[in-house]
Amino acid sequence: MLAHHDAERSRRLSRSIAGLCLLLASAGAAHPAQALLEEPLTSSQRIPGLSVDADRFPGQVTVLTAEDLRRLRPATIQQALAQLPGVVFSDQQGFGLASNSTLNLRGIVNSSRTNTLVLVDGIRQNRLTGDEVHWQAIPIDQVERIEIIRGGGGLIYGEGALAGVINILTKQGGDRPLSGESSTEIGSFGWQRYALSAQGASEPLRYGLAYTRRLVDGYREFSWSRNTTIRSNTGFDLLPGVSADLHVAHSEDTTAFPGLLTLAQTQTRRIQTNAFHGLNTTETDQVGLDLVAGPHDGASGVLSVFWGRRVQTSQDSIAFNSFTVTPSRGLSLRTSQEWVGSSAANLLVSGVELGEDKATTGDPGAGPDSEVTRGGYGFYVEDTLTLAERVSVVAGLRFDKSRYEASLSFPDYNGTLRFEGWSPRVGASFVAVPDHLRLFAAYARPFKSPNVDDFSSRVSSIARSNADLLPQQADTYELGVVGDAGPVTASATAFYVRIKDEILYNNRAFVNQNFDTRRYGTEFSVQVAPVEGRVRTSAAYTFVDAEFRKGALQGLIIPGSPQHTLVTRLGVSPLEGLWVDLNWRLVHDAVRINDMDNILGGADNYGVVDLLAQYTLPARPHRPETSVYLRIENLTNEEYVTYQSSNSVNLFTGAGEAPMPPIAFTGGVVVRF
Repeated sequence: MLAHHDAERSRRLSRSIAGLCLLLASAGAAHPAQALLEEPLTSSQRIPGLSVDADRFPGQVTVLTAEDLRRLRPATIQQALAQLPGVVFSDQQGFGLASNSTLNLRGIVNSSRTNTLVLVDGIRQNRLTGDEVHWQAIPIDQVERIEIIRGGGGLIYGEGALAGVINILTKQGGDRPLSGESSTEIGSFGWQRYALSAQGASEPLRYGLAYTRRLVDGYREFSWSRNTTIRSNTGFDLLPGVSADLHVAHSEDTTAFPGLLTLAQTQTRRIQTNAFHGLNTTETDQVGLDLVAGPHDGASGVLSVFWGRRVQTSQDSIAFNSFTVTPSRGLSLRTSQEWVGSSAANLLVSGVELGEDKATTGDPGAGPDSEVTRGGYGFYVEDTLTLAERVSVVAGLRFDKSRYEASLSFPDYNGTLRFEGWSPRVGASFVAVPDHLRLFAAYARPFKSPNVDDFSSRVSSIARSNADLLPQQADTYELGVVGDAGPVTASATAFYVRIKDEILYNNRAFVNQNFDTRRYGTEFSVQVAPVEGRVRTSAAYTFVDAEFRKGALQGLIIPGSPQHTLVTRLGVSPLEGLWVDLNWRLVHDAVRINDMDNILGGADNYGVVDLLAQYTLPARPHRPETSVYLRIENLTNEEYVTYQSSNSVNLFTGAGEAPMPPIAFTGGVVVRF
């Protein structure tokens, strides 16, 4: 059976690769070549104001600019990320908001958590308790730019980037004394969003303020949500070449969760709640300060300090109340030194980071029943040597060490846990044809220590703990090509990831355990503008084969990792300023979460079609730029589920699904001044 399974998988992979190669070849041959304008990496050095040409970075990187976000008009940041190669979200709420949803990057996912490091304005968003990211505290209308670095980005960005890094930059400053944006959205299921932002610069001051209010009643019963987020960014030039940037954010939201349904419940009545539903009220505060010096003779540096706090109160239908308080603080010093000669250039980046996180959880009526404090540090150095503006060689090394002081009643554990690991990275990038063709190869070994939820698991009345978990280490190999031929831009990347001691929930033993796993796959993307200003099209396809490497589960598919994801987009502009874009997202061949033995068959495949019609009236003297749009999600009224779990025994009891909404309409107006 396994041999037949592998043979069939190989045939599907061959057909997929062949089809994508034909697509890329036909698109690339259809148009004459012209210059490639690659987007620089604003923060690959993690020093504000400095960027690196993408030609010098050996790895698969995707950048969403402010213009890209205006073109996509996503409702949430998750919706924007889901358009990219290798990114899949699983919505456990089931009404499209994807609160605290699972992010799957290159098939590396752990149930409700994410193995991707997410930062906003340089501050880590992954919680100490379970690595989840509270996406609702990051409204899309406050975002200026998103950079997705797959594989080895964790060397500079920090511990925990097992699959990669998502670096989010919010709106700030500008080249005018005042600019801004006002938007209003109203749609199906009580969806409302109101946003206002203003930013500007007047030497020596830079300033920005953003406000977002979002309301939704939800598709399912008891699935409403209310959120308010305020964010400010302020910069000041203290001295020539020395500046300070202050980032402050506050977010409050209350989200009602309807609970997961069994397969039978889903088929009978998709909008119902289950017996376990409740409310989550979350308050998030975040402050960060960057003191930036340089560049002076090629040298730059930044001293960053931050403080954050998240307070979450939960109440469910069985009258169980709990709270979680997760304060964090830290500082880092990062430097870069760049030397440029007539035929060579060198960039040396180094840094040291100190941090402390704390998690207190329990019942408000009974006091805290568990508390964990994690203190740690990390330091790194990375060097990039570029020869003749054609060849760049990168080598770097990072070391992380953390110490957990734990006092837990669930699981019953008191003591100290220590984790440490080295993260090397090497790579090379070669510009074969200037402005048109680039090749790269890279190896990295990101490190990730366990989080608080990894040490405990609860299923019904069954509770198990495992304080003997080992940290995770991933050997990641990449080989890729990026090409440009006039109106056609295409890329292809092959990757292999071997993770030692990956932490996954084992439903056989009701406990989180270490497993040796491996994933290999390919990522293809192509963008074509055959008629400039009138037609645009793109496609992104990812194949991932995710299996256990050793032990009793050897050869079985890792639950929750889809083999095939495809996102295609076609846009036409029948009139000046009017665009109509059709987007199709396809997710295929995944095993239900917790089905470690692969005995329940595959999770349901799904394909979703969205439509966006947008008309922009360009700015004129005394008239701001105005855009009016209509977004239709799930145009074909597909009945689909993005989060599908199981009890690893059957689909009648213990299986969990979160049905997604039927067709939904959203209209909006955006005014930029």
